[in-house]
Amino acid sequence: MSNDLLCIASAVKRLKNRSDIEVMASILRAAISNWEYKTTIMNTAVVSHSQLIRYLAIAVEKGLMEYSETTGLYKTTQDGVKYLSKYEQLLVLLPAIPDLPDLDTVTDNNRQDQLNEPIKDRLFF
Repeated sequence: MSNDLLCIASAVKRLKNRSDIEVMASILRAAISNWEYKTTIMNTAVVSHSQLIRYLAIAVEKGLMEYSETTGLYKTTQDGVKYLSKYEQLLVLLPAIPDLPDLDTVTDNNRQDQLNEPIKDRLFF
């Protein structure tokens, strides 16, 4: 597999495993500077329609986003901007967890043999 395909696969895997906090941050970020339609937010935040509806309802209820009944558009509020700021601070504080290869993608036979050894045989004391 080429490097480009591995990068794409890794990005897709990360999107599938986003937490609620990460999804909400993506949605808030999508409408931070302008009033946006649901479709634009959905495509920018890379969420399904059902996810978008659920998270938008929560964001509006909690005051993180504003909805205009006149235009049908959404915009991130000051509280939403605070949420994003706190989220970004957490990302800086918490170390990133490195992407580890799946066990089935290990190609080195020696490494595969090591992985198949009982754990007690791999301990060094």
